[in-house]
Amino acid sequence: MLAVGILAGVATALLQAISYVCSASFMQKYRSSLRLVIFSQLVMGAFSLLFLPFFFPTGLEGRLWEFFGWIVVWVTVFMVGQVAFFSSLRSIEASRMSSLLGLKIVVLAFLYVAVMRESLAAGQWLAVVLSAAAAVGMNWSGGNHFTLKGLFWLLVTLVFYSLTDMTENHLVRMPEGVGILRTAFGVGVTCYAILGVLTLPMLWKFRWTTRQFVLAIPFAASWFFSQVALFVCFGLLGTVFGNVIQASRGLISIGIGMLLLHWGLGKLDARISRKMWLRRIAAGVLMTAAIILYAVSGA
Repeated sequence: MLAVGILAGVATALLQAISYVCSASFMQKYRSSLRLVIFSQLVMGAFSLLFLPFFFPTGLEGRLWEFFGWIVVWVTVFMVGQVAFFSSLRSIEASRMSSLLGLKIVVLAFLYVAVMRESLAAGQWLAVVLSAAAAVGMNWSGGNHFTLKGLFWLLVTLVFYSLTDMTENHLVRMPEGVGILRTAFGVGVTCYAILGVLTLPMLWKFRWTTRQFVLAIPFAASWFFSQVALFVCFGLLGTVFGNVIQASRGLISIGIGMLLLHWGLGKLDARISRKMWLRRIAAGVLMTAAIILYAVSGA
């Protein structure tokens, strides 16, 4: 099962990296993070509703209301995190943002120490420092420099994505006596079906067209299946180790960014020199090393 968890984590990293590129494409056309959040959630909600009657999680005897209560928590923290993430993309390119999400490990460390009253080993604190250094290095790796507004939205993204991870980990572990793959898909379709229904009233805010739904499909599809893979990963490996595996997302996203430039699709990411790409890769490697160090130091 360890191998399945690792493969699920790598699949999550790949699909999330692809979704970030898809989101950048949508944002270039409509310049509205809220619009992408709404239309992608409606697409995922429609898909999830089709499968919900067949895959609603079992093994929740006596805990059904508690389960729905945690889904309300998940909807809240996820929505805030999504809006903050897309707001960050206005000043931080997708390939850099993907690596910077590795800083979630810093936020998780803070939550474990300040909220859950757990202590960290010396190696883990060193990993936190290395992660911060990698984030600073990413800022000087070419492209637009971070603005105070961009840094604010990055911080909000990290905090609420960390809370989302912790909530997802709890949700996928609640059903008992059910296989992890069915549980992950069941929790996924339940969460996104409810999220889609709650998003419907937001359509009144926009003049919508069928084209907007179509353009949101690539992001929605890659994001949804990345989340199902993530639920599997968390269910088998836990939140911290799951984030360790996802550290590969940054390097994958950088590689995708380089391919986009090679294929003449530079508008989806920043045009920077080869030297700057090397700096960006070095910062991504440092971020990955820091997260691995955090895990092996007693997480």
